Amino acid sequence: MKNKIEKKVPHISGIDALYYFAQSGGNYDNYYENIIEQIEAKKEEFTALNYAYVDNDIIITINNIDVKYSGMGRDGFLWFNHEFFRVGFKDSEKSQNIHNIRVQLNAIGIYTIGLKSLVEYINTQLLKGSLLSTNYFPVTRIDINMFIQHNFNYLRKEMILSKKKTHSANIGERSTGYELETYYVGKKPFLLRIYNKIKELESASEIKREIMYNYFGANGLNVEQSIFNVEFEFHREFLKQYAIDTIEDALSRSQSLFEMGCDLVKLIDVSGLTDAQINSSNRKRADILPIWKYISTHYDNKEFMQITTEMKKIEKVTYSYSLEDARKPIKRQIMRLLIHKNSPTLLYFYELLQDVKEDYQLRQDIIKVHDVYVKEKQTFEEELENYSNYGLKEFERRLSKEMVGVMPDDKLFDELLHKYDAIDNELVRRGLKRVF
Repeated sequence: MKNKIEKKVPHISGIDALYYFAQSGGNYDNYYENIIEQIEAKKEEFTALNYAYVDNDIIITINNIDVKYSGMGRDGFLWFNHEFFRVGFKDSEKSQNIHNIRVQLNAIGIYTIGLKSLVEYINTQLLKGSLLSTNYFPVTRIDINMFIQHNFNYLRKEMILSKKKTHSANIGERSTGYELETYYVGKKPFLLRIYNKIKELESASEIKREIMYNYFGANGLNVEQSIFNVEFEFHREFLKQYAIDTIEDALSRSQSLFEMGCDLVKLIDVSGLTDAQINSSNRKRADILPIWKYISTHYDNKEFMQITTEMKKIEKVTYSYSLEDARKPIKRQIMRLLIHKNSPTLLYFYELLQDVKEDYQLRQDIIKVHDVYVKEKQTFEEELENYSNYGLKEFERRLSKEMVGVMPDDKLFDELLHKYDAIDNELVRRGLKRVF
């Protein structure tokens, strides 16, 4: 193993994740109530359609920004996903010892519009009207990292030396075949991860993979070669020991935090040690690996922190369930059919598509009729008088088909049955159906 690094190794210093609280203000309860009302309205809409929804089918709008509901977490927060971040809100009357708003920035947001721009976007746009004028944002976690053009596949546990005694029992690795994927050192509130970034991106979304490949290319890293991520994860319990409280504190001291991490955990060269020496205190006398010396002295995220995007250029992300979103669940169902020796044809999918479209249109018609009834105080029977003969027959056909999938104990069954009887009576009245 070489004693020193002969030349500059391509690398990028940065911040891979940032989690923080946002202190809520006097208008928060109204803010939270509006969120609850939107969730309930969406649920009622799906119920009216007789649609078996899941949490992430619910998309609400907060200050003109669309977010996708992902349910209530164990922490009591209602969590919402955005393409660039994740945000949680809780009832102000519950768990009063913690803040009401939590924010988690993700890699797509950070590497797309820049960390500072993303924080500003969330705090001034999404959360406007809910915060105190002090704008207090306590940091809860920051991941400070360096992407480096280096292959750590040779790494093994004996080469990891930590000043923290508890770390020796908290060193883990994950490999695929003979290829190292990840090394974990330590546990909350301070830990180190060294992992194969290119390998990780193989299973990432197409959008994230494209963003990261472009980011690497723009910063001189070759995605055709090994790129590892050296990442320190610092939590609030650790940060408070060094008087790091807010987002600004963490960002301004990110370089010193990274260097501190490299000092607390080192990678050593054990190539000149015997097995006995490796398993004794003599291991501490081994030289630091040249690549680790390089990493510990080359963190500089000044350029990374300058990546910003003007507020007016950040386009609103409007969520819709796309064809790409549907691809994976559809593929799983096809795979299940094939496993059970059923091979669906193109005709099968065409007929299925037509059935679903008809079912959806029927549900829309039912909602439309109901809305007209509420708005104009018309009875369903009066509304049916406006249908053409063809439209009335089509309505009966689709409603009859819809009722096949509804059980008698379902609260929707009585409503559908009432509508079916009304349609049947209207057909008889027009002489379009015989009474037996």
